[in-house]
Amino acid sequence: MTPEEKIIEKAKQNFDVTGATILPGGNTLLILGLESTPEVNLDEFGRKGGKFIMYGFRRHAAPRLESIINYIHKKGFSAETFGIYGYPREEDINLKNEVIKAGLGFRGKNTVVLHPEFGPRLRFMAIKTSARLVKENKNPFYYEVENPKCRNCSICIDVCPVRVLQPYRLASPSSCLSNIVPQTKDGRSILCDKCITKCPA
Repeated sequence: MTPEEKIIEKAKQNFDVTGATILPGGNTLLILGLESTPEVNLDEFGRKGGKFIMYGFRRHAAPRLESIINYIHKKGFSAETFGIYGYPREEDINLKNEVIKAGLGFRGKNTVVLHPEFGPRLRFMAIKTSARLVKENKNPFYYEVENPKCRNCSICIDVCPVRVLQPYRLASPSSCLSNIVPQTKDGRSILCDKCITKCPA
């Protein structure tokens, strides 16, 4: 087994799904997905002292990310998280597009990547590494195509409380209630996730 194959195996031991794409310049984007569940709640966010805190990612994803980064370093390659806990800023890279390009699912009408097994419940993060984990981008033509799972369904659009969801896109991202989050007294955020929880996929 090559060092690159061992890295992929290690990633699969720590995450529910893994994939990789090639970035401009030749580095690899190692994409890692964890299922968000009541026990492993990756959708727990908040603000403390004006600072945005990803509580769920910090508790459940950070130790796994650190483990795989250390493993990649031991194999002689560079590795670093892409963004906060592997969650890049939109201006750095569109992670959803990279996930689709890696062949890990297709965009649903709710704009979330739908995985064949986990549906909309995966939360993705990424590591940039010099390890060549993929020879070519698996799905280079990742432009928007109709997701077969969504073909005769519009539940996510119908349940959107602010009517900003259109098929495969947000008409007004700044109006989405997942971006305008009310806070509890301890600074935790209450995310709107109706388009995800009602998704039959």
